[in-house]
Amino acid sequence: MIFLTTVLALFALLILGTPIAIALMISGLVGYVLTIDFEPGLNALAQIAYGDLNSFVIGAIPLYVLMGQIMLKGGAGKDLFDLAQRVVGRLPGGLGVAAIFACAIFAAISGSSTATVATIGSISIPEMLKRGYSRRMTAGSVAVAGSLGILIPPSISFILYSLVTNTSVGKLFMAGILPGILLALLFALYTVVQSLRENRLGIAEQTTSETPPLEWRALGSLAMIIIVLGGIYLGFFTPTEAAAVGVVYALALTAIFTRTLTAGLFWAALRDSVVTSAMILMLIAGAGIFGNTLSLLQVPQALAGWLDSLQLAPWEFLIAVNLLYLVLGMFMDASAAILVTVPILLPALQALNIDLIWFGVILVINMEIGAVTPPVGMNLFVVQSLRDDYSIREVLAGSLPYALMGILGLIIVMLFPQLALFLPNLVN
Repeated sequence: MIFLTTVLALFALLILGTPIAIALMISGLVGYVLTIDFEPGLNALAQIAYGDLNSFVIGAIPLYVLMGQIMLKGGAGKDLFDLAQRVVGRLPGGLGVAAIFACAIFAAISGSSTATVATIGSISIPEMLKRGYSRRMTAGSVAVAGSLGILIPPSISFILYSLVTNTSVGKLFMAGILPGILLALLFALYTVVQSLRENRLGIAEQTTSETPPLEWRALGSLAMIIIVLGGIYLGFFTPTEAAAVGVVYALALTAIFTRTLTAGLFWAALRDSVVTSAMILMLIAGAGIFGNTLSLLQVPQALAGWLDSLQLAPWEFLIAVNLLYLVLGMFMDASAAILVTVPILLPALQALNIDLIWFGVILVINMEIGAVTPPVGMNLFVVQSLRDDYSIREVLAGSLPYALMGILGLIIVMLFPQLALFLPNLVN
């Protein structure tokens, strides 16, 4: 009854529009109060929140957010899109492919799906429409490719997952690289095939004279990935230290060398980073409180016992969990879903000997697909907000074929776990 009351309190608060972090805290407190009384429950709430946030790994989150904001305000998005145009712009559907690859690269710098969609979309969508690309493909390619921001490292979703499962952040970062490249290639393949079908509608492909010149600033942005990820994989610094190095490099690149980051833009980057980081940290605290309440009520243990009694094979369990996350992705963002559900599923994952690194990649791909499914597919609304003449239905229709390619990529990663585990095992 206490568990049921706690869950009903959570759903009631969410229905009323309470922010997820606050809803998790209040419902978690309800469970503690009903179990151990009000004052001890309130004390436990404060201790749990402090304990969950007092972590060296969590220090990476605001630093990666700040790094991405500095690169965003410093104009890295346009430089990367121009570079992608130079490399693939003359392919069929070249501008669409360039937008997808630019999203993939910028996602590796910013770690944010919505920032990636807003940045690359504002640059690529007008150019694609001007050249005769269909409105649906133009919207869908950017909306879905932007979701690569939570898979391609450095990824805040992987940092949160590592906190919950006690797995290596560095290994999770490595595990996301090949699946991220696979998904980007699948999205690009669909764009090429679809553009060949639409060429009869008059798509004006890029000519040699229209190819943007190679800017060294874009190479400077690419060097960010090499410095941050290379430093982690070669053992020069931890993921948290890499985030600090990334911030220093981003400042040097945009404020000193390219001089695209003004004092006003730097202040805006700081402000946006504080807001985003505070939201994430509040969510971590709220999920920690709610998760501890479930542990106090023996819910994960009961769930693990129930699953054990069903005698499910690992693949049967994975199919059920994938369906769960595809549905959750329609209502929750990746951070909330990871922090709320993974502590509950963790005992079952361990009992079935499912590799936690591989499962983390599967989970994040599911949440990528959720980023373009209503009613809370944030990427859909970001793309729609970029153009007054776009309807949300139009953006959704353009995104669905790309989402199906994402599901195909998910199936491939499930069938071939080494796609996710090859690089972590290679380092071992």
